[in-house]
Parts: sequence; C-alpha cells; structure tokens
Amino acid sequence: MTIKHGTISYVTGSYIEFQAAVLRALPRDIDSNVAHGWTQNGESLARVLRKALTPDNMPAGLPAEASAKASNTYPLSVDYGRSVEDGVKAGRYDLANSDITSRNFPTKRKGTAEIAVEPIHFNRCISTDEALRELDMMGYRPAELQELLAFGEKYPEVQREFTVVASGSVWQNRYGNRDVPGLGRFGSRRYLELFWFGYDFDEICRFAAVRK
Repeated sequence: MTIKHGTISYVTGSYIEFQAAVLRALPRDIDSNVAHGWTQNGESLARVLRKALTPDNMPAGLPAEASAKASNTYPLSVDYGRSVEDGVKAGRYDLANSDITSRNFPTKRKGTAEIAVEPIHFNRCISTDEALRELDMMGYRPAELQELLAFGEKYPEVQREFTVVASGSVWQNRYGNRDVPGLGRFGSRRYLELFWFGYDFDEICRFAAVRK
C-alpha cells in the first residue's frame, strides 16, 4: 500500500477489503426516511464516517481552527447565562441587527456547556421546515442563538465563507413574521442578521446543528 501525507493515495487490495467490510457492517434496518436523508446529504455522511473511522477525527498537525474546519466540527464552551447583548459585543461584528436581544431571544438553557457545532450543508435550496426535518432524521437539533454567538466569537472567519443559520431560536416580529438569526458577510464585513423563517435558503447556506 502506498501512503502519501498520511492518506491512501490510491485504492489497493486491502483498501477494497476495508470498503467491503464497511458495507457489510452497515445496519440493514435503517428507516427509509433516515436512509434517504443521508443519501441527499453526502457531505454530512462523509464527515460522520470519517469521525467514526479515524482515531483522532481529523488530520494530524493542524491548529485548532484549521482542525475544526477540516472535520466540520467546531468545539465550543457556551455560557447560556451570558446576555445576548454581551454575546453580540464579544463577536465584534461589523453589522448586527438591533432586534437580536435578550428580550426577543430568551433561552431556557442554564449554566455553561461544552458542545460541538456542525454547520450542515444540504447542497441545495431548502426551506427551514425541510432542513429541520432532515436534521432531526440525522440525529441533530438546530443550534440556538447563544450557541451561534459563541460560534461567531470563536470562529469569526467561517461566516466569510458561507452563511450560518441557527434555526433553533425563533422570534416573531411586530408584523407577525418569524425570524431566525444567522451569520454572514457583506463583502469583507461580518454581520449578524435575522432571516425570515419561511425563506428558502440557497445552497451556499449551512444550518448550525448540535448532536442530540
């Protein structure tokens, strides 16, 4: 077997045997809806398999932020007692929607928790309702605002690459529309914005999620 930079550079006989072993080990009683969800989300399936099959879940020798990006898993310490206003300030955003406040987005969670946020990419235009259903089938819950703020503070460069939405926190505005918070960019400027819950998000968007 030829190895290059710690990865297999081409398929050998032993690697084919490994592939066959993985296929044999796959459960045959997976719900059809769950199987369909994974079929439609190959990138997420690849990440789950990599984390399960590689000992350290990420390429060796990378700094923390690069390792998080490589594995698409972003470890966070979230203080649910911190005010939304303090979280917004800590994120040092160039633009922040003034309706993103503790009053509009209260949380029932308490204390501090160590979690990992995964920005799930569905690789197609998708509604919030559809994304929530698929996340649930994949074993995730949608991230909430406090988690999104901790994410934006610790990993500020991610939103320059793609929009990240936290659909686990919903606010109904004065016009009766439901909104969810998200991170994005205008040119090189980072923003914290509200998106209409009924919006169809384009394929560049990611849905911040946490394993149940």
